[in-house]
Amino acid sequence: MFSTRLVLPVSILVFAGAAGSQPLVIGQMYPTGTALSSRCPGKDTRFSYSNTGDEMHGPTGIAIDPHGRLFVADYAGRRVLTWSNVDRLQACQTADAVIGEGRLAGPEAVAYDARTGAVFVADTLDHTVKGYRPSNGQRVGPNFGSWTHFVTLGTPGVFGRGSNQFYFPRGLAFDSAGRLFVADDFNKRIMIFSPPFANGQEASDSIGGYADGGFNGPKGLAMWGDTLFVADYYNNRVLRFTGPFITPDQVYASTGVFTGMNHPIDVAVHPDGSLLVTDQGNRRIVSFWGAVYGPSTGTPTVSDPSDINPEPLGIAVDRKGRTFLADYRAYRVVVRDTPVATFPISTGMGITTAASKLLQDLHSRPDKTSGRVAIGQQLITWQYTDRNDPNGWYNAWRKLELNGSPLPKIMGGELSDLMSYPGFSANEGAANELVRHGLAGHIVTLVWHPANPTNGYYSDPISTADLRNMVNPQTEIGRRWQTQLDRAGAALRRFYNAGVPVLFRPLHEQNGTFFWWGHNGSSGKALQERQAAWIAMWTHMVRELNTRQGLTNLLFVFGTNQVNYEGVAAPLTYYPGGAYADLVSIDAYENELNLAGNDRGYQHYSSLVGTGKPFGLSEFGQAFDESGTGPNAAAWDARVLVTRVTDSYPRTAFAVAWYSSLENGTRFLFALPDVSFGRDLLRNDLIQTQQVRSNKAE
Repeated sequence: MFSTRLVLPVSILVFAGAAGSQPLVIGQMYPTGTALSSRCPGKDTRFSYSNTGDEMHGPTGIAIDPHGRLFVADYAGRRVLTWSNVDRLQACQTADAVIGEGRLAGPEAVAYDARTGAVFVADTLDHTVKGYRPSNGQRVGPNFGSWTHFVTLGTPGVFGRGSNQFYFPRGLAFDSAGRLFVADDFNKRIMIFSPPFANGQEASDSIGGYADGGFNGPKGLAMWGDTLFVADYYNNRVLRFTGPFITPDQVYASTGVFTGMNHPIDVAVHPDGSLLVTDQGNRRIVSFWGAVYGPSTGTPTVSDPSDINPEPLGIAVDRKGRTFLADYRAYRVVVRDTPVATFPISTGMGITTAASKLLQDLHSRPDKTSGRVAIGQQLITWQYTDRNDPNGWYNAWRKLELNGSPLPKIMGGELSDLMSYPGFSANEGAANELVRHGLAGHIVTLVWHPANPTNGYYSDPISTADLRNMVNPQTEIGRRWQTQLDRAGAALRRFYNAGVPVLFRPLHEQNGTFFWWGHNGSSGKALQERQAAWIAMWTHMVRELNTRQGLTNLLFVFGTNQVNYEGVAAPLTYYPGGAYADLVSIDAYENELNLAGNDRGYQHYSSLVGTGKPFGLSEFGQAFDESGTGPNAAAWDARVLVTRVTDSYPRTAFAVAWYSSLENGTRFLFALPDVSFGRDLLRNDLIQTQQVRSNKAE
């Protein structure tokens, strides 16, 4: 990168620390002066630890992994420095590892591959991209020690135009399928490489920007879900491409063009969904709100450029919203606060206090050493039977009570079963039990599967035009949807009146193709339009329930589907931004609970955690195949949840087991008392139940 809300409120990029405070500075002792003597004393505490006299200066590219580890490409030092925990980082602290020293010629960008835990470096002066992985093979942990080089893309020291060559590679990014995108600067193209990666590998496809007049110096890249942003340096614009990128041999047209900049050189996406751009020619950072799905017109928010040196380069954002800027000629990285909202969407008096307290608790859980994961059980609230019926709606909970297991902290139900309207009666027993559970100081969660307002099939995604009409009260679809919102609000009011917060998960698994509100398999411009319509519908729903109906006890959960099904889109495809989601979650039904059936699950966990919202497993259980049904179904080991949280998904704050049921003659066993070692899971020190023990953090 070296130079040669639709209807939602506009967010403001605050590129500054707290009032009266100085920003955190990494790599240089003082914010002024570039002499070697003014920088940090230790070799691995500063960028460009020797003055070479060849106009090579300091940091260029920056990447941050989902656990908070920071990677910075040190251009003149010809290496990548990494620190384990930015939260504890102080000026001049020694990097805990050095990557690529002695092998890199001039690195300008770095990217973390959440799928494998590897780091890829654009070694620009060598015309290659090099991959490194921890020598100890770990994915999670504060210390990796050394890193091992394992793959080189391109031809070392040789530039070229072939599909396995680069001419000054710059920006790097990974999509939701684990494919690597490389900005091939002088060849004016973006190269796409599919895993597994091999030395000298051919690209599986490329993006030339031809439908938009072509690139002229593509440099920084950023990916949000399957939306790609490209800093088109000499064309003074950023192009947005909406995937998924079905390779090979497609001509990709942009779905948005962002202008008003002078030589944009790097890009990042803030957890609130806004696009951040290093506007190098103007020495500033600019922000475009709602850039993933919204129009690209409008005036961007502009940062204060007063303390940015003449050649700002790489930019990155962590899950807390902190912005990291590579201040190249000042030999430092400047860290500024652009915080993610941690308060609930719901505002007002009374019950909001309880909702705020619950949300604060969920935010704090990943830092706990015990009682970290609030465990839950979904109930079969569509079974309208007596509470003591062994086959009724309360049966899973009743089994746990009878076998002496600790009881789950979270009780779940279906909102539709609690609604009353002409021709339909609520399950009053279930509603009363859920309220009682919440009044006892525990957690209530409700999923909502609303009826199709088009009167079409429940499992067929409606058209994008119908999605738009849902928020238009002048249409029949809009009126039907409003009726459903009113009925939903009436059912939710009993929780509000009782003072019970609710983790509310409506329209879940929207990235799948099997619900009327879900993904329809579109791509490109059609997908961008569907994203905009879906998010407008979601935000309308939030305002209707929260503002118009005053249900300030709701914490809105943006729930996605596991990603190994055909047609399922990236989890963040329909993410409405931090202003309209309190929590994020994924539904995972796998024997190994790895979210995807293979290591792609890490990629999707990483993206959800990157929103800065508390993360949970809104549904978990065994697979739906032969291992999840029939006589061997109970053999599934529920303790795998603890294993996966410990070694792979450490920011999990809650997990809810789905219910067991008999459907069309097939027995599906998911409930905690129906699978093996469910009681052991409930007694594990990592899990929070209703039982308070002296060695557990409640």
